[in-house]
Amino acid sequence: MQKTKLAAEELAEMIRDGLAEEGHEVQVHPNPETGWHVAITSANNAEDAGIRAEAIASGLRQSYDLET
Repeated sequence: MQKTKLAAEELAEMIRDGLAEEGHEVQVHPNPETGWHVAITSANNAEDAGIRAEAIASGLRQSYDLET
């Protein structure tokens, strides 16, 4: 199945929306093993937000590739 290619900012926005709270900086970077990975910086509980962001990213990787 061909995955839809999205820009890093589009993927980051989808992850931010999935976190459903303010105060998180989300970035998406290429990763040769997984296609792309998410990096998150949070003003409050970064560890919890990072775990949730990775769970969201894992689901998104099923449908989306990073546009290069």
